[in-house]
Amino acid sequence: MCHSGQPHALTAHLITFDLDDTIFPVGPVVADANKALFSHLSSLGCGTTQDEFLATTKQIRTELAAQNQAITYTELRQRAIRKELIKHLKDEDEKSIGMNDDRVVGSYNLWEDNRHLAAEKHLYSDTIQMLEELKKNHEGVVIAAITNGKGNPLKMESLKAYFDYCVSGEDDDVFPLRKPSAGIYEVALKRFKEINDLGEQEEICWIHVGDDLANDVGASATCGAKTIWVDLEEGYGQTASARDPNAPQPAWSTATKEELEKRKKMNEEAQVFVSERVTTLSDLPTAVEKISSSILQSIETN
Repeated sequence: MCHSGQPHALTAHLITFDLDDTIFPVGPVVADANKALFSHLSSLGCGTTQDEFLATTKQIRTELAAQNQAITYTELRQRAIRKELIKHLKDEDEKSIGMNDDRVVGSYNLWEDNRHLAAEKHLYSDTIQMLEELKKNHEGVVIAAITNGKGNPLKMESLKAYFDYCVSGEDDDVFPLRKPSAGIYEVALKRFKEINDLGEQEEICWIHVGDDLANDVGASATCGAKTIWVDLEEGYGQTASARDPNAPQPAWSTATKEELEKRKKMNEEAQVFVSERVTTLSDLPTAVEKISSSILQSIETN
């Protein structure tokens, strides 16, 4: 999807990024946030452990899936916090701890705040330089985040200067159409066109960047994006390899084996939509240039 105006044919107009395992590793980020959460819950008299909390989260998600009901990650975590408080605070019953209880809401907000702090702490070392280079090479480019969760670069001091907006799978105009649904990408594209006062049918040069073949590459390509698959070197600590349904899952994952089986098939099918693949974030600006050059060549040929 590329704007046909010749003066800016080499310029990317919109570059969208996934966040987790694309510009920072999700494993240590969630681990740090969970550590802060469990410490806080302990101070409230709730001595839940990570294993207990994860088991409760999976139970809630499994029960809802059986009823074909979707749930935001925010509500899922809040429900798990509530259940653990009820279980460990023996002198209180379910009625005394509602979803709007200050302890539930406060505990969740603390977790989310620490998730943002941890994301900055664990930011891949070449993320900022890469973003600076993109801004320099593509005058007027809009850079946005598209994420299923609650991570938001606009809430991170080191990132907010580089991002223009963030679309989350939890947003009211998105949920439940989160990745790999095309819905979340359609909202992100609509927001870009509104910002730039573009018509619905006007084409733009849009590149989406992400680590997940199904969620990022395949899903965005169906909406017209060129894609860059961020398949990073081992030292970055991505968790894509842990998504094999037959392998042990990371502690933060609540996906069922059936969901993982389906995702594995989707990943295989999405391979055909990879425009460029990078193994370091330092290589990403060059990949963007390759895509832009290819588009320009196609325009000139036609």
